[in-house]
Amino acid sequence: MKKLSLLFLFLFIACGAQETAELTAGEDIYVARCSACHQADFSGRAGPSLKTADVLAMPDSYWLQTILNGKGSMPAVRITEEQAKLVIDYVRESN
Repeated sequence: MKKLSLLFLFLFIACGAQETAELTAGEDIYVARCSACHQADFSGRAGPSLKTADVLAMPDSYWLQTILNGKGSMPAVRITEEQAKLVIDYVRESN
């Protein structure tokens, strides 16, 4: 029973560490590629705020399309789809 408890504890910690690493990666990409226009606090400047409820409610498919292909005055961001998903997760978790 002790071994089983330790296994569950290890798995729980490992899953949390993976999630933290992914959020950190998303933050790094956001800071490098997005924050100049959307600001570090998501308040917007040249680009719109990423804090509003209507923006945060947009489905992932909309975010991916916008990030990877651009929209309006926003150019396409040259990152992979996986990197874009990390950015989306970071923005949503940080708001």
